[in-house]
Amino acid sequence: MDQRKRIDKILEAVETRIQDEVSTLLGSKFSVTSGSRDLVTKADAFERLPGKQICARFDITGDITGKGCLLIGIKDAIRLGGTLIMLPDQELQEVVGREEYREEVEDSYGEIANIITGSITKAFEEMYPKACRFVRKEQEILVPAKVAIDSDSPVANETFYLMSSAMLMDGRIMGDLVILLPALAFELEQEAVAPPPGPEVPVQQNEAVKNTPPPSGATVETHAATTANQEGEALQEQKKEQKPKVDKEKQKKKVDRLLTECRNRLAGEVSALLGVDVMLDGLENQIISKEEFFSELTVGKQILTDMEVVGELKDTCYFVLNIKDAINLGGILIMLPPTELVNVINEEDFSDDGRDAYGEVANIVSGVYTKAFEEQYQEKLRFIRKTLREVVPGKVVADSDEPIPNKAYYCHSMQLLVAGKQLGSIHMLFPAELLHLESEPAEEVVQARSAPTPVAPKVVQQLPREAESEVAAAVSSPQKDKNIPFHAKAVAEKQKKLVDKLLASCRDKVANEVSALLGAEVQLSNQNNSIVSKEDLFLEEISGKQVIAHLDVVGELEGKSYLMVNLRDAIRIGGVLIMLPSQELESVVSDEVFGEDTRDAYSEVANIIAGVYTATFEEHYTKRIRFVKTDLQQIVPMKVETDSDDPFPNGYYYFSSLDLAIGDSTLGKVSIVFPLGLLELEGLMAAEEESPQVEEIGQSATRQPTKLDVANTDLDILLIGDDESETAKIAGVLAGMDFAVKSLSFKDNVHNYIPGTLKAIYLVMQDVNEQAFGAAIKISASCSLPLIAAGPGWTRTKVIKAVKYGIRDILLTPASEADIEENVTNNLLKLAA
Repeated sequence: MDQRKRIDKILEAVETRIQDEVSTLLGSKFSVTSGSRDLVTKADAFERLPGKQICARFDITGDITGKGCLLIGIKDAIRLGGTLIMLPDQELQEVVGREEYREEVEDSYGEIANIITGSITKAFEEMYPKACRFVRKEQEILVPAKVAIDSDSPVANETFYLMSSAMLMDGRIMGDLVILLPALAFELEQEAVAPPPGPEVPVQQNEAVKNTPPPSGATVETHAATTANQEGEALQEQKKEQKPKVDKEKQKKKVDRLLTECRNRLAGEVSALLGVDVMLDGLENQIISKEEFFSELTVGKQILTDMEVVGELKDTCYFVLNIKDAINLGGILIMLPPTELVNVINEEDFSDDGRDAYGEVANIVSGVYTKAFEEQYQEKLRFIRKTLREVVPGKVVADSDEPIPNKAYYCHSMQLLVAGKQLGSIHMLFPAELLHLESEPAEEVVQARSAPTPVAPKVVQQLPREAESEVAAAVSSPQKDKNIPFHAKAVAEKQKKLVDKLLASCRDKVANEVSALLGAEVQLSNQNNSIVSKEDLFLEEISGKQVIAHLDVVGELEGKSYLMVNLRDAIRIGGVLIMLPSQELESVVSDEVFGEDTRDAYSEVANIIAGVYTATFEEHYTKRIRFVKTDLQQIVPMKVETDSDDPFPNGYYYFSSLDLAIGDSTLGKVSIVFPLGLLELEGLMAAEEESPQVEEIGQSATRQPTKLDVANTDLDILLIGDDESETAKIAGVLAGMDFAVKSLSFKDNVHNYIPGTLKAIYLVMQDVNEQAFGAAIKISASCSLPLIAAGPGWTRTKVIKAVKYGIRDILLTPASEADIEENVTNNLLKLAA
């Protein structure tokens, strides 16, 4: 039998024995589940261990000799030992939480360690061909990160066979039980891993220095001293050159394990402080920039706590969470009555008392990270809680040093749950350099930042002088070139993220404010934000009679927005506000009676909603604007004329829709419509094109055209799309009909080829979607060439939309050669005649 398989089979028996014998000893249901089985170095073995450990050494005697150890997390050892001596549950929880490994617990866990090593002995005596016994020796508390790999403590620096088993006691999930067996002793490796040699100055270099004769006029003693200095300098230079680089992957694993330990400790410490159950879930660690953090991970006003780092390294970290969650934690600590707590949370009233109380929570946070990093990190670091600051993410300037410096951070994010209620996310931002996770050496960063602005790369192929200057301008400063639409789109995509976050914040505030006004729970869910045309909005997005509240926008930008709800929902909302009896309310809703009282009541709700959007945009948006409700209007979507200005002008809008529920009743949609310019999102309509690469331009300038790939001055038909197989098929048929063809993707710059000598353009798409229609709009706006759309799954609505966007004919795909020829004949030959 293969030796490794033999050992694995024995270890399975070991687990079974441990499970049975420890269960019997404790009088509790104890189980272990098989985990890792790996050959590891000492360094790898201890890098895998999370948190403080109890290490029980054992000697192996008999035909096989060696040393190994049994490892278990300190909290699990206390729990097992405390269970054995029957500590009361409350006391047991306290000593586990404090990691209090006192003498009686140590002695009782020692008995369990004896049982475990005895189980190993019995299994090997029965199943291994050579006699061996495992004798448990002393135990110690150790921190894995501080284990000296080159020492013999707690075990020698050699290769081990690691057995890891997950533990479960009375339904409670515990950590892992780890056993390290010397690999060489059990013939699992031929030789132990030798420690890496230290840096040495090459013998030749030493000899060259030593054998250099003294210079003229120098004594032997002076020359000897000079030689010694030169040897020392050479050795220092050698050490500097051979200084090992940090293995980023291993370092990240080590840091992630430490942060997992911090999360677990933090939940326990904050729970104890607040007297309620606090859970931290959904751990996510990532390298992130300042701009990405504030634009992507934070929503609404945040409380940022400066955590000064002192010790072997110095820097500043930042603990961040939403202001409402900070108020919630502080309010629980000072035991605000539930109703008052809800009010101060909704009003974001971060008063002095609340701030001081939350400051105590922040102190706990700094203490948890300090303890974990002092115990387990390679450098001894302490975290000191400093100031609390309110930060509005939308107003953070990336290139400034406020509220935090602009550099790379390692972001430790967790989802906060308090007393079973899910709140927002909390984040700890570590400068990446502090954790040795920076992407490049600091010197290189400085050089890169101080380097001059890069110039355009040299063009490989010879270009005309005019083209060369255009390429240089585009490469050196694309942000200034108005003819590069993809940049505008990228800026708009960034703006969209900000707007979506604001709309999400408005959603939550509207639900709270309207709930308070109506005295009933209002839920707004499934928020969906998208660009729509006026026609699509009224034909496809909304249905049934609507009540539109016109919102004038004033301030740094001016315009109008529109709040829409179904007529019956507006009647229900107004009826609830004026407390109509249930039977009467159902009657007026059913009959769609939007009487004067109900209308006035709903108008008040619309005012509240406008106020929420005003407060949110004034506080978080890049421009200071206010929303003022003016009048209400009833409309029937199907009767809206697209080209009229009623209820609002024709054009493209940013459309945000939400599902509405009041109490247990699921109602319709609540929608708000913004002109794109008001939210600075016009760039989302920009062409998804990229400027051509310099090399490609150079090559195309010298490449000879072929039948299917010719210069734009010789082209007959342009094929644009994402369906490669259909494009190739159509191109083949057209080539057989003596047409010169060029194929492009949706992302290519089509404006380089139109109108030229083109006779027609085909859009060839895998799916008939907005991307294709967007391309159609841009092409139609640029030329009057026949535009044919080839794609699958056409519906009446899609055909109507296609015709509206300038598409002359439809080719259903997959198409046969005969279909393609017929389509070409109809659209080109008849046109030419």
